[in-house]
Amino acid sequence: MSNLISATLTPKAMEIYKEMKRGDKSRIISELIVNHTIQELRAEAFQKQINAKNMAISRVIWELKGNPIHKSLLTDLNDLLIGTIHYQNEIN
Repeated sequence: MSNLISATLTPKAMEIYKEMKRGDKSRIISELIVNHTIQELRAEAFQKQINAKNMAISRVIWELKGNPIHKSLLTDLNDLLIGTIHYQNEIN
């Protein structure tokens, strides 16, 4: 276990810190740091998953492009990609 050397807290954070029980302060701060790191990793994995799905949808559009039977489906799939780099301006 390492010691916390110093920290700059906002007035509200300092108020909360002072209200914590003496033995709980280190444990709570450690949990906050670890949980924040875990949340960042989860968000990154989630973004990678979304990007992979967008790439797959884009590939399906590319493969079916030109077949008039699939035009409605392609339009619906392409609408899911609006705002991403995978959106295709023309799917005719």
